[in-house]
Amino acid sequence: MKTLITGGAGFIGSHLSNYLLSQNQQVVILDDFSGIDVKNQSQLIEGNNLSIVQGSILDHELVTKLMKDVTHCYHLAAVLGVEKINNDPTKSFEINLKGSQIVLNAATNVGARTLLASSSEIYGKNPNMPLKEDSDRVLGTSEIARWSYSEAKAMDELNAFELYKHKSFPVTIARFFNTVGPRQSGRYGMVLPRFVKAAISNQPIIVYGDGTQSRTFCSVTDVVDALVLLMDSKESIGQAFNIGSTNEITITELAQKVIKLTNSSSEIIYKKHSEVFGVHFEEPQRRVPDISKIKKVLGWQPKQSLDEVIIEIAEYLKV
Repeated sequence: MKTLITGGAGFIGSHLSNYLLSQNQQVVILDDFSGIDVKNQSQLIEGNNLSIVQGSILDHELVTKLMKDVTHCYHLAAVLGVEKINNDPTKSFEINLKGSQIVLNAATNVGARTLLASSSEIYGKNPNMPLKEDSDRVLGTSEIARWSYSEAKAMDELNAFELYKHKSFPVTIARFFNTVGPRQSGRYGMVLPRFVKAAISNQPIIVYGDGTQSRTFCSVTDVVDALVLLMDSKESIGQAFNIGSTNEITITELAQKVIKLTNSSSEIIYKKHSEVFGVHFEEPQRRVPDISKIKKVLGWQPKQSLDEVIIEIAEYLKV
């Protein structure tokens, strides 16, 4: 068993890589290291079972070569983060769509058992909570850049489903809701590491919008458990699964919780979305997953509390 992890040096990828390496599995990481902290790479378990290849998922020849030598593939590589997508939607769309097409086709050609990372952005601004795997996609105007990420992920999923239907491609789709933990960068708008970094320095915590918007936050440790269970399950093949916490919290409440748990003297400052992202921007008011499907099929549900994760992130950032 040899596993290729695209984006394996990133936040979720590095945690997954370390878990598989701890189980004495052979791991090949393909990553272009764009926007990744050097500290992330230093967290990877070194040894003969790990091979790191610097390159892009847009490199058809490289992806094809690597895929021929593996039995499993976790396709996690993507351009993500609201700020990054908003700043360069065209380039992000190309990488997320074309890159995934290259990876999925290469995996299909060798029959590699594959897990495709998707996103809660698939659902857009659907107001009907909790969101189930068959919930409708509700998007805003194409003038709003953030929805390009949702479109790319939807096309990635469509490609995976079609390859499964017509070529018996053994693929499972994992739709991530907010995943948090050590090694996550706040550089591109990721809310929790941004809040914790400000709090431990007693700097103002900046909330985008009025703070009444709500999200759920799931530990990366729990997410890795879900990914491995999905990969190992034959029953999950050809299906999509939500992965996330069901404990909803407003962004203002999140900022207050961070301040309390880090014993911070930070104040909370509010900024309009237009000040940060420009005029053409939308944010869903709520995002809450229904995880009954993955619970029924695999018995998975999150174990780690948000409080525990916040403390872990604070300890990581202090080092």
